[in-house]
Amino acid sequence: AGLFSTAANADISVSGTGSWAYTDAGGNTTSLTGGGVSFGLSTTTDAGVTVSSGAGISLDNDSAAASSGSTGVTYLTFGFANGSVTLGQDIGVADGVGKVGELAHYNDNQTGITNAVGLGDDEGDGVAVSTTIGDMSIAAQYVWDGAGGDDVDGATTTSQGVSISMPLAGGTLTLANASDDLGGTNMNETGVAYTMAVGGGSLSLGFTGTDGDTPAKEGEAVSVAYSTTMGGVAVGIGYTGHDANSTTAQQTDITLSSALGGGVSIFAEYSNVSGTVAAETAALSNNTVAVGTSVAF
Repeated sequence: AGLFSTAANADISVSGTGSWAYTDAGGNTTSLTGGGVSFGLSTTTDAGVTVSSGAGISLDNDSAAASSGSTGVTYLTFGFANGSVTLGQDIGVADGVGKVGELAHYNDNQTGITNAVGLGDDEGDGVAVSTTIGDMSIAAQYVWDGAGGDDVDGATTTSQGVSISMPLAGGTLTLANASDDLGGTNMNETGVAYTMAVGGGSLSLGFTGTDGDTPAKEGEAVSVAYSTTMGGVAVGIGYTGHDANSTTAQQTDITLSSALGGGVSIFAEYSNVSGTVAAETAALSNNTVAVGTSVAF
């Protein structure tokens, strides 16, 4: 009986999301339903250290081949006066920071850019730390097993990253670097993003540069996004241009959403890729459209 506690030592919160979307990729139409339930867990030690985690039940909401799943406690976050340490699974490194213009969510049936800058693997079992120094936020991550196999010293896929974010000239500047090693194949990524208020909205500018052993992912990308609200509708416009492996390609996204109250919203989005992209098929198109509704419970 001594193995079981009769009282909970943690604060427990429950939240949920649900969504439905109709998508069209060149005449290939699908209906997508998904969402999940999330459990937040937290407690505080006698020394004032907060310990938190989470668990959930989910159904993928952006793919016709939606998969359901449940997770137990896969990480622990220890919060201190000036930072935190997270240990566990699904630790993500600081890549993708400069791709501010990639806004579309429901574009799984898009052909896709043939050569796009980026890493080969960016998450897995590992550790993440964060802290603040003055008005700067600093974060670092190390993934010791990108395959999620809990192998600390013998995994063939590893990655690491670091990022710094600070206010600058009325906006926010973020600098990041991340790298990975996939069985001896290495890639390195540097990302820069700057966000500022412009014309009643928010303008984000981004740059990504990569180098390493995978030519199809080696090069540069420039990205821009603008978001604002018009008549109660949130509008987002994004553009990302890739120059990788001596080829160029572009992605342009437009998103619209409107809150109806009670956590309910309706949305629409459009995404287009051009340049050096994969061939269109009966299932895949350069252009994707989605409309739907989402609920936060």
